[in-house]
Amino acid sequence: MNSFGALLPLLILVVGSLLVLLLEAFLKKQNRDYLAYISILFLIGVIAACVSLWNKSLYYFGGYLSLDKIAIFFSVLLSIATIFVILISMKYIVLQDVNYGEYYALLLLALSGMFIMVSSQNLLVIFLGLEVLSMSSYALAGMKRNDPLAVEAAVKYFLLGSFASAFLVFGIAFLYGATGATDINIIVAFFQSDSALGLTALCGLGMILIGFGFKIAIVPFHMWTPDVYQGAPTPITAFFSVGPKVVGFVVLLRIFYPYWKVVLDSQVIFTLLWVLSVLTMVVGNLMALRQTNIKRILAYSSIAHAGYLIIAILSQDSSSLVFYLTVYAFMNIGAFTAVIALGKKDKEYLELDDYAGIGFKYPWIGATLMIFLLSLAGFPPTGGFLAKFYVFSSGVRQGLETLVIIAVLSSLISVFYYLRIVIYMYMKEPKHDIDINLNNPAVFLVMFLCLYFVLQLGLFPRNVLALVNQAIQSLPLF
Repeated sequence: MNSFGALLPLLILVVGSLLVLLLEAFLKKQNRDYLAYISILFLIGVIAACVSLWNKSLYYFGGYLSLDKIAIFFSVLLSIATIFVILISMKYIVLQDVNYGEYYALLLLALSGMFIMVSSQNLLVIFLGLEVLSMSSYALAGMKRNDPLAVEAAVKYFLLGSFASAFLVFGIAFLYGATGATDINIIVAFFQSDSALGLTALCGLGMILIGFGFKIAIVPFHMWTPDVYQGAPTPITAFFSVGPKVVGFVVLLRIFYPYWKVVLDSQVIFTLLWVLSVLTMVVGNLMALRQTNIKRILAYSSIAHAGYLIIAILSQDSSSLVFYLTVYAFMNIGAFTAVIALGKKDKEYLELDDYAGIGFKYPWIGATLMIFLLSLAGFPPTGGFLAKFYVFSSGVRQGLETLVIIAVLSSLISVFYYLRIVIYMYMKEPKHDIDINLNNPAVFLVMFLCLYFVLQLGLFPRNVLALVNQAIQSLPLF
């Protein structure tokens, strides 16, 4: 039976975005902090609604939109991440001349697209959610209207995103031709009843993988990532580094989880994922070694982490995948927040040379950024260490020793460019004076909260793992 409650978080989010747009149109003010506060208020309402519906597993539109525990878990995680992005944007958009009223509305609309994607069991509805996310993201990437890099980022994102969407539509069409359905559960039932995957079904799955491979930035569909990350406003870069990657892997989880035994036993799909994982880890980390721009380093780091996450899919370990995505969200937003903290009016310090000596000049920012970088590299006692440990150990249990060895070696490569930033902060003499704006309490609040979550998930992960296991159990298993 349809339940209106399944729509409640999404409706709150859409109403909030429309209200922000209306207030911007009718209440012209130079200081738009009130729009940020309203957006955060609605996001808190979304989180409250999700928490209240945790044990109910409601659905609407005949089950096309399902608010099960996995959808609620990621809706809350993405809402918290968006609150952090809004907080770090408040001062940034004023200092960097990006103070446009539609900024917060587009963030909420992009999040609504993510909600649709994580909540749906139907490929066509997932595609609609992806387009809502994509259209908002293209606009957000080009918010720095007078910056050539931002314009280039928006155009590249739009063109390559449209290309990827075409692959996704073709994949859905092929699967529909093979199974007569776009509903994931019906497709699963078809594969369960069929002894082998036909060519049409394999082509469909491959094209869907290409479409979502663009969003999660796996090689060779990663070309947009460094340019978009560099050109977009830094808070939006933080949003891009977390949101699309999380929802992309959630969709892949929904597609592969119910019939891993069928799909992953298919040598074609298994080999394809194996090769993509290796390419993504190796290329991402090797390319990061050549970068001197912090945002581009973190972009290639994000690509490499997608390769590690594919290991969790191949290992058929949903819990480690979800836990990794949770840790990844906080440590990545934390790293970009530290980058934002090192800025002032009309100036961002993004080159490695700019970071020389800041560990002593701005000790709190330097120490916090160092912890986020160590977590990304996988050092204990951070959440990044446990996340990699769970994924790699599950790979070993499933007989993927060669893939895990490649992943460990790739992680060792990543240590070089993460520690390279730390070396600049603490062991290099500054070539020029760095003067930043320290009057930004929201940024320091987000840094502290991300630091807390990264250390908490590394030292005391039991409660989060319990929630993760509950969420995984809500997925249908055939």
